[in-house]
Amino acid sequence: MDFLAPIFAAVGLAAAAVPFVLHMLRRAPTQNMPFSVVRFLKPARPKLTKRSTIEHWPLMLLRILALVLIGLAFARPYHRTAVTEEPGSDAIQHVALLIDRSASMRRDGIRDGVARIVRETVAELSDDDLLSVFEFSKNFTSRISPQQWAKASAGERSSLVDEVLTSWQPDWLPTHTAAALRRVADELAQENQPGSAARKRRLVLITDFQEGSELDALQNSSWPASVQLDLRIVNPRQPGNVGISWFKDSRTDRIRVRLTSAGDSAATEFLLQPYDDNKAPVGKPIPVTVNPGQRSTVLLPKADEATARVVAGVELVGDPQPFDNFVDLPTTQNPVIRVAIIGSTDRNDPETMGYYLQRALDGITDQRVELTDIVRDDGVVLPIAPDVRLAVVTDSVPVGLNSSLQEFLGRGGVLLVALKSVDMAGTLSAVLPDQLSVAEADVPDYAMFGQVDFESPLFAAFSDAKFSDFSSIRFWRYRRLRLPVDERQPGAWNVVAKFDSGDPAIVSTVSGGGRVILLASGWQPEDSQWALSTRFPPLISSVLAMSDPGRSDELARTVGDTVHPADLVASNMWTMRLPGGETVGPEDLTSGEDASSLSDNPAAPSTKAGAFELAEPGRYVITGMHPDTGESTAVTVLAALDPSESRTEALPSGQLQVLGVTSDNLESDVAPDQTTGDNISPGQLSVSELERRQKWWRWFLLAGLGCLMLESILAAFIESRREESLLATMAPGTNDDRNNP
Repeated sequence: MDFLAPIFAAVGLAAAAVPFVLHMLRRAPTQNMPFSVVRFLKPARPKLTKRSTIEHWPLMLLRILALVLIGLAFARPYHRTAVTEEPGSDAIQHVALLIDRSASMRRDGIRDGVARIVRETVAELSDDDLLSVFEFSKNFTSRISPQQWAKASAGERSSLVDEVLTSWQPDWLPTHTAAALRRVADELAQENQPGSAARKRRLVLITDFQEGSELDALQNSSWPASVQLDLRIVNPRQPGNVGISWFKDSRTDRIRVRLTSAGDSAATEFLLQPYDDNKAPVGKPIPVTVNPGQRSTVLLPKADEATARVVAGVELVGDPQPFDNFVDLPTTQNPVIRVAIIGSTDRNDPETMGYYLQRALDGITDQRVELTDIVRDDGVVLPIAPDVRLAVVTDSVPVGLNSSLQEFLGRGGVLLVALKSVDMAGTLSAVLPDQLSVAEADVPDYAMFGQVDFESPLFAAFSDAKFSDFSSIRFWRYRRLRLPVDERQPGAWNVVAKFDSGDPAIVSTVSGGGRVILLASGWQPEDSQWALSTRFPPLISSVLAMSDPGRSDELARTVGDTVHPADLVASNMWTMRLPGGETVGPEDLTSGEDASSLSDNPAAPSTKAGAFELAEPGRYVITGMHPDTGESTAVTVLAALDPSESRTEALPSGQLQVLGVTSDNLESDVAPDQTTGDNISPGQLSVSELERRQKWWRWFLLAGLGCLMLESILAAFIESRREESLLATMAPGTNDDRNNP
């Protein structure tokens, strides 16, 4: 017999001495009590005995045996024997290779490690075994299916593996490890059906397992018991990394660059080199010091006045990992964004929508937003200024303002209308069609959002599962909208969200070159709890981003985000220049493609329903032309690498066990001979597999628990007998008292 964890056996044996010591100890009385009957007797010396004797030795043996058995159970005993896998269909295994291709895998030396592990794993397969290969980052793709592998000959299988290794190229997306693991594990677990050829299912995860890996989704469900997870961590040639990002200083309105150093970094001294649009250096490098595991920020100087060149980005010099050492910066100042409101002018009345709109706009710190009243307190109606790109209607619109609304939409503005009553819809004849039917809805208790289109730019910020829950927003009243035409026709009304009753909650359309967003309910407390929800400020920010995409300040996004070019430039006639210099247009977007699957080129951008995925860091310039006026609008999108990819310190392999992958289903990347000192042939089982099959620890644990139960019963019996004897001794009229008159 041998043990996987002999330390627990030693601890159990050491603990077994405790009951023996306790049984040998005798406690003398700690307090002298005077007693009248023996007060006048002479004190006598106690008689000396040789040493204490053991009382109730069966009780002591049960306690010792329980501790020993429990210690042996935790030591994971097994019988060392050479058990080999029997050849044939019962021994067929399905091995799924899941290869990480996120941005952090671009570090030097990782490609060679990935190729080595893939070839070693394939070499261990028998002719009857099945193989499937998947790649993942934020997106997921299948490279080799088990059906392809089963049909291929030996030469074709080698070619399939070579093709995967040749075409494997890390992208710039974040690492969604948990989602990829769950997807492959579920596919393997579904093969556990009658008639399945594979008896063993092993998932080999090849990754750098860096701190930025997204693993939280593993906590939401249990790991399939039939799937074995084999974690293979690939390390770069040189550890350490320093990531770079930027933010705007609110006091000086200048750019600050933040440097984040990994805990295993060796270098501490670096240089920041600003560059212009042509990647040429601007000014002198800026020295900066950042210690391992710490952060440091640097305020960039103003543009070089001698050359009048604008700083378009900054490069980090001195970091051994160059994949995240560049970041593009905004080249223009952030102007004041003016928003017009048609409704109540009292910003201190919490019963009005303007009260909550003002506070939502005040919470936007990266832009300067001013709210302008169109209808003043004295009744004077002002036209919508030419520099206003967003107008919010929260009350009835004066008749003289309809022409101004039409001109506003003709300039490409966005009109947000929150219907607080049915009569209010009648005052918007200039922007709402006559066929639109509006009636007060019958709400017995309250209504909620029942369906939300997260592909819409209005709700794109909530597409993550952590923010997509709108069930806490309750609507006490809303207006029932009946759309005039089929919503599937071009230029018609598009339903963005629906109530749980099926009635439209938010609809939008393109009108006169601009966009109208119609809400069936207001956000004031009389109508709903919308303004009190944490979802309200981000929604207003999304509307603001839709309304003013052409401002001189660039839009800051993260690699992996999706943008809708047609919405940003308010035109279907647009072109977009990518960071590499290529140009794409609407015809290059593949409508209806699943964003979770990649094309044959892993670096190609993923698109869905007019959305473009920012597949690499850099500057994207979108140029659109207004179909009526012919005016062109240019929008710049700055895509920065996800900061999680710069956190390159490797997580401990035990992190997966913390998240729900049990030790029975997890193997590390350490070879068996390094762990146990055994040389195991390819067809022979490892000691961990032997122990897993024998599972003697269960019987030792049950036996230990049984000893504890017997010990409790015996201790209770002994205590009851002692109490009975004591009561019999203390009873009056017993022993010599009966004979004494």
